[in-house]
Amino acid sequence: MVTSPKTSMRLFILGATGGTGRTLIDQALERGHRVTAFVRSPQKLGSPREGVTVLQGDPRSVDELRAALPDHDAVLSALGPPGPGSTTIVGDAARSTVTAMQAAGVRRLLVVGVAVLFEHEGILSAILRRTLLRNVAKDSAEMERVVRASGLDWTIARPPRLTNGPLTRRYGVSDDRMPRGARLTVSRADVAHFLLEELEHRAHVHRIVGMASMKGSAS
Repeated sequence: MVTSPKTSMRLFILGATGGTGRTLIDQALERGHRVTAFVRSPQKLGSPREGVTVLQGDPRSVDELRAALPDHDAVLSALGPPGPGSTTIVGDAARSTVTAMQAAGVRRLLVVGVAVLFEHEGILSAILRRTLLRNVAKDSAEMERVVRASGLDWTIARPPRLTNGPLTRRYGVSDDRMPRGARLTVSRADVAHFLLEELEHRAHVHRIVGMASMKGSAS
């Protein structure tokens, strides 16, 4: 059973139609929070749900974000690139989001990045960063640069390969590196769980956090 926080928060979620975003909405509602899903394609979220406000908009538009953000307590971004090809969507959205948050007076920002940006995590990570995931890594690195320079109360989670596995709560976290003894995967549900735990307990403000399923757990 999920224990609701003492204070319900109003959360602004980017990337809400993706796998991580959807489970983020589900878990936020279970914890008693209210959610605004800011999405380009509202129809992908299906039927209306109590506690969820769906707004159509472009995450790269400062004006649209600035108009929607007032009265929210935090922004959580699960935005990701559409594939391994050349893209700037994550970095562009970060610039718009930061500018809009600063204008609206919303300070708490939690963002999903990529574990491949850790530079001392073995040869496989280095190869992927230079080859198959080079575009993803470049875009995510730009996102992180913008977020870290924002002056906001940010946390960046860097998970490895995401799966559609169940919520296990059996994952490790470490500041500035991947947790020792962890797998190279983690479920989207566990990523959402970490983000909401961090939102409520603020244990990693102004930190980049490596997270992954621990060996022996399902992901």
